[in-house]
Amino acid sequence: MKKTLVVIAIIAVGAWVVVSLVGWAISRFWSRAPLAASAARPWPGGFGSLDSTAARYPAQQANAASAKLAALAGALPKNEALDDFVGREVARGELAIGAPPALPDVAAMRALLLREPVVWARPGGVGDIGGKEATELRGLAMTMARALVASALAKGRANDPAAWEDLHAVWLLARSLDAQPQVMMQTAALSMARMINAVAWKLPLPAPAWLGEVQQRDAVRPLLGAFQYQAASYQHTPMPTALVVKSVEHDRRIAEVVFAETRCDVSTAMNELGVDLSSVWRRAFRYRAEREATANALRVRAGKPIETRSQCSDGAWTFDGATLRFSRAIATEPPDRPMPLVLRVIR
Repeated sequence: MKKTLVVIAIIAVGAWVVVSLVGWAISRFWSRAPLAASAARPWPGGFGSLDSTAARYPAQQANAASAKLAALAGALPKNEALDDFVGREVARGELAIGAPPALPDVAAMRALLLREPVVWARPGGVGDIGGKEATELRGLAMTMARALVASALAKGRANDPAAWEDLHAVWLLARSLDAQPQVMMQTAALSMARMINAVAWKLPLPAPAWLGEVQQRDAVRPLLGAFQYQAASYQHTPMPTALVVKSVEHDRRIAEVVFAETRCDVSTAMNELGVDLSSVWRRAFRYRAEREATANALRVRAGKPIETRSQCSDGAWTFDGATLRFSRAIATEPPDRPMPLVLRVIR
């Protein structure tokens, strides 16, 4: 009998210890209080707290133009030769444009984008950061953008001013993604803007007025908004562990560093959860120099002096009568094929 009582007592004590440990673990690792405290802290740039993120993204219904455009994009054949042509011309710092491959007819897409505003569907609040719909939309948008850029290059090679209409359509497509908060959508918009900028300096003069919008729009702020949206999605995890809390605060500190950065050759810390943006930040800051490269190249071609000063605190521009050059090389990681920062502007 005594042995039985001892066993029961040991079991009871053991059970109490287990329950206590589980309770401690829950309070230590799964408590929402630390996450709530971190989410209430403001992000830089006037973005407010994570708690305010959802209110910026009410539900949005797709319009008929987006359905038509998606159908046109879905009909485009896969074309690796086209993709290689665009990548090669983006990465080539020569004014002359190479011979294009056989290209698809993009007239209907171009006309629709130039004629009608395109509105894509968006669920309300903070939700999935990598859902099927967003992934498919990104793929369609990038396929359309490359096809339109290829068309612009082919016309630019023939000195046809209509090349600018193809690029304008790409710009309107990129702007149609503004209301999409996911990182993947904003990186797509950045890629489109970089392609536009990288080929614009080769097209027939004069450059159209809308190109000024591309030159004035900085990519860092939209990416910061997407980064905050990604961090806000962590709040909906069923078990907000200490790792989640730490990651949310880590992301907010990265945002503070990014917002204050004035260089264009930038390396940032990696975020611990979600899509890693360290390489994306590097491309976004480099893009500031890329925009200046195009603006200066167009000045030279128009017979105007370049702007030697840069928005980048770590660089400046020179022109020797034939070659435009940024004062430092800024490498990016594959598969990125960036516009060069050394351009042979005179044929």
